[in-house]
Amino acid sequence: MAALLAPKFDYRPLGDEYGNFRLLELQPAIDRRDLLRCTIEHASIDTSAYCALSYVWGDQKADSSEMEITYKRPKRRLFESKKHYQEGAVVYRKEIGSSLARALRYLRQPYACVVIWVDAFCIDQESKDERASQVKLMTKIYSSAQVVHAWLGPEYNEDPAVNTAAFDCIDLIWTLAKRIKGSEKLASENDWLQACFTTAQTPAEDLQQRKNAVHQVWASFSAQLLQAVISHAQAGQIYTTLDSLSQMNYFSRMWILQETGRAKRVVFHYGEREASHQQLLLALGVTRAYNGSFARDQLRMLGSKFDSRFLSCVIARLTCSKALGLHEVLKLAFFDRSMHSATDPRDLVYALLGLATNPQAIGVSYELSLDEVYIATARFLFGQGFTDSLITFRPYARSSDFLSQEFPSWAYDWSRRGLPSFARFKAAKDTRPRLSFVRHTGTVHNIAMSLKGTWIGRVVAVNEHKFSALASAAGLDLEVIQSGRLQGGARPLTMDEKRVLGHLLARIHPNVQLLPADIEKLISQTALPLGNFWCWWVWWVLSIWSLAKGNTNEVAELLLREAPPRVSSNKDVLRLVSARDVAGLMDLQSWSNLLFTSSTGAAPGSQLTAFGIDIVESLFRSAWGTRPFALDTGFLACAAEVVQVGDEVVIFHGVKAPLVIRRAGNDAYRILGPAHVCGAMQGQLMDVASSGETYTLI
Repeated sequence: MAALLAPKFDYRPLGDEYGNFRLLELQPAIDRRDLLRCTIEHASIDTSAYCALSYVWGDQKADSSEMEITYKRPKRRLFESKKHYQEGAVVYRKEIGSSLARALRYLRQPYACVVIWVDAFCIDQESKDERASQVKLMTKIYSSAQVVHAWLGPEYNEDPAVNTAAFDCIDLIWTLAKRIKGSEKLASENDWLQACFTTAQTPAEDLQQRKNAVHQVWASFSAQLLQAVISHAQAGQIYTTLDSLSQMNYFSRMWILQETGRAKRVVFHYGEREASHQQLLLALGVTRAYNGSFARDQLRMLGSKFDSRFLSCVIARLTCSKALGLHEVLKLAFFDRSMHSATDPRDLVYALLGLATNPQAIGVSYELSLDEVYIATARFLFGQGFTDSLITFRPYARSSDFLSQEFPSWAYDWSRRGLPSFARFKAAKDTRPRLSFVRHTGTVHNIAMSLKGTWIGRVVAVNEHKFSALASAAGLDLEVIQSGRLQGGARPLTMDEKRVLGHLLARIHPNVQLLPADIEKLISQTALPLGNFWCWWVWWVLSIWSLAKGNTNEVAELLLREAPPRVSSNKDVLRLVSARDVAGLMDLQSWSNLLFTSSTGAAPGSQLTAFGIDIVESLFRSAWGTRPFALDTGFLACAAEVVQVGDEVVIFHGVKAPLVIRRAGNDAYRILGPAHVCGAMQGQLMDVASSGETYTLI
């Protein structure tokens, strides 16, 4: 029967047999500009030879292309009545986005068909049931493909020159790597994974990894490769082009974790250029380490915006090689600070399932609401004893547009990643979480978590000035306030700002005559917005001191709570932040000696040292997003800026940091976030508080 031209694309059911899917047969064309033509037919994964495409959907309307699709009817099954079987095929014309169209044009061969799996065609995106059933097959689809083609671009409005040049640099780095280690050694997937992960470490991360035996094996190789790249005549071009490549939209997709992690082999494409996953990811790894060797002011001069999300592809392949269970995969994803995106926010969980050995532990259904998916994921993790999601800190993340107002405060929102910085504490000591889920009427989901905890106190005093208000008043940019990083070059303080800073310092040092030159020493360099920092810092110290009641140990603990050991254990730093009064804490001469140095041997004040930068950023980061407060039990603490008088603080058993909770009705509470309670973060209060009460959390 002749093919019929149909006005609307109509998918036929795949059937109930496990492993049924559709494949696209891309027809050959000599001229890349020719109309894209393909045939879609039903097949079984176990009996098919095919490749798969991994790409960014992008804007489906901008610069779209037309494609002719012939949909073959499935072969008649044995014993199937001819009366109910229709032969022939149906031809459709379909508009497709520019990203997919370009990928297919470059993958199309001049004389042979290409059999390929493409999600946009091979899954009925309008059918929630089919999407769910095919998501369960993703692991099998990508692991069974002979090769996964990862399409990076170019996009329709992109100048391809820089990223095309990046592939020359990828070839160069691979050549350098083979000279150092040998092609045979790098051919092993496991060896390559270790080499790539170790090479990508920045100097600070490298220091943390030194105790890892496998890391030590590859440390020499990574150091030699990095040095070979830095000393190469084309080092500048290598860094610039690969810095640009790291920022490609492809690496922001959540689904690439599974698509590249499960693949036997991945080939990355950019136009006519291509590179294996070993070559491209190792090159980006070297560039990340290269990036970490620059000082911050050098990176600003270079205009660097290097994006480390490519590392997720490496971590995904490592994860799959270790055969981890789903709770381990979700824990790794929780601690990964990389923020990936998905068109459907449910896929921020579903895309992780294929990395685990037991993906069926969480059911896949697009009939479920986002609330229900995230609640089910939270319950699964709590059932495995993982409670770190309760202490996620995200003070300025905007509220999700997809979750309901009644989304439980104990469930983790995967669409708004926070910082797991409180996970390093041991406030609950060696207690185990004693939790259960109970029916709770009055909420949309009719569910609450019952969790045992030890009451620490009630908030009786909150400083009227929160971090963001003080930072804004000090003239710091919104980006600096929301990120907690003092990035960006300093701007000169206005005369009014200098006058305000002078008045603040004079208030602290009433018996000391401060000269304009003394203030200029504190703000004269340009590595950081130091003048604005000092305006904020004086206000912040005064706000904490007003609640501390002279307890210098608690003041020091809050001021350095996010400081790395090299800062928090420094004797000079400890002496300053533990001063007996505000005047001692704000001793300008001591701070100048600690932060500044002079290459000419002149008085301090001409240049901020690397250690000085660490100190300033540690002080700023320790305060970021918080508000100091006092408890009726005498403790000094800080928590997210939403904290208010009447809130309560509890150390829940098995949870690493105290939580601020607020009563929601007569018998339930909502969690506001983690708190730093001075003298409680290492389990000191759990020695005398063996008992506790049970709280209902909604």
